[in-house]
Amino acid sequence: MLLIAAAVAAAVLLGLAAVILAGGSQPLGIDQWVHDRAADLANGAMIGTARGITHLGDSLVAWITAGVATIALLAFRKWPHAITVGGGMLLAVGIVRVGKSVVDRARPLDAVAHGSGTSFPSGHSTYGVMWLVLGIVATLVIPALRGTRWPVVLGAVITLLIPITRVYLRPHWITDVIGGLSAGTVAFALAGALGIWLYARAHQAPETARPRADGASARSG
Repeated sequence: MLLIAAAVAAAVLLGLAAVILAGGSQPLGIDQWVHDRAADLANGAMIGTARGITHLGDSLVAWITAGVATIALLAFRKWPHAITVGGGMLLAVGIVRVGKSVVDRARPLDAVAHGSGTSFPSGHSTYGVMWLVLGIVATLVIPALRGTRWPVVLGAVITLLIPITRVYLRPHWITDVIGGLSAGTVAFALAGALGIWLYARAHQAPETARPRADGASARSG
């Protein structure tokens, strides 16, 4: 399931990158339309709220949060989950840097929030996928949260609000944040699949027969 999600997200990410490059890395028609609507809806109170939410996707915030979570998971020997969070973040950083370098897309000129570097894919949107992953991991490793849904719902809401704020505050085009969500999905899904595979391999039953209590090898038949 994770590999399917990664494959679909990779197709979206690569497809968007190809379309944008074919257009000279300029904004698409849908980009400009959504951008103009966001400008029309701008007001002081909403901008202030959006600026607060968008910081949850800041690279430093995301890296520190993922690092602390990874260390905590390793301390409790939850290493498949640590691989998902820590490995996913490392892969996300790599995808973002490669994507920005290759596509080399300029940002909108009328942004009301800070943005550094080129525009595609959105780093905030990529790293924001971490919050959904943390919500899922919390329900798996924290006994008091097992069987609950609110950590996953909260994580999903934050993951979706971050790209919305990036478009509303106008440092990104809509296709940038779609690409970012896709990049984050690829990164954390692949890391999660790797963690599960390594865990299953480590706990795989040995193929050779186990010795019997009297010391003789067990034999079939």
